[in-house]
Amino acid sequence: MRLSRVSSVMLFLNAAAFLAFAVQWYFSTVTMAHALGIELTNADAITDAQAVYGGLELGSGVFLMICAFKKSMVQTGLLAATLMLGGLFLCRGTGILISPTPVTVATWKLLSTDALGAVVNGVLLLLMSRAKPASA
Repeated sequence: MRLSRVSSVMLFLNAAAFLAFAVQWYFSTVTMAHALGIELTNADAITDAQAVYGGLELGSGVFLMICAFKKSMVQTGLLAATLMLGGLFLCRGTGILISPTPVTVATWKLLSTDALGAVVNGVLLLLMSRAKPASA
């Protein structure tokens, strides 16, 4: 089925993005933080950023990769990706709205990728949930 294949590819792309960010945040923590204006002032801050931005994205990426390659988990993966990216969009978007100062282009780019990912994953999830199961 084409929809299943497209959904698996989308999950693979989600996983690749999460894994790429995990590697960057783990191995170039200070550089990644600095690009967003975040100052990591000591080892506690650096290791916490490595855990949250590196570790959480690593776990998310591996989970989505498993879902991409296990047909019975594709819908679960789409739901997870929709919720993850939707959560990022919601919190980043409201953060922009309540921020006392304007954000940079980097934050707008992240917001747009959050939105695009949430919408595409959500649409695929909706289409898969409405699709008739293949007969045995």
